[in-house]
Amino acid sequence: MARDIAPIFADIDGMDADKFLSHLTPDVRFRFANMDPALGHAAVKEGVEGFWTTIAGLTHHVLKVHELGDTVIAQIDVEYRRLDGKSVTVPNCDVLIFDGDKVRDWQIYIDLAPVFA
Repeated sequence: MARDIAPIFADIDGMDADKFLSHLTPDVRFRFANMDPALGHAAVKEGVEGFWTTIAGLTHHVLKVHELGDTVIAQIDVEYRRLDGKSVTVPNCDVLIFDGDKVRDWQIYIDLAPVFA
């Protein structure tokens, strides 16, 4: 049975940290781009809310999903709406490792340079 990851990305796109955190284990390890991993809900919330202050919005376009056991690999185009009103779309790859129905380890491979260029 394939995991439905769409609700997770919808909550990210809605920029609602509490809804997003509901998809993660309390001891989650979350690494976004080249930043140090955030460990646990409080650190993840601080990180995502801080990042969201640097953009006007975002939309994840999930292109392909591959599943192997508890691991989901998602190929995604992320459309960022910048604070200057421009939009830029960058490719990324997410690796999500689940513990039951929640993510316990999440690594996001993305180059954010175009977002802030």
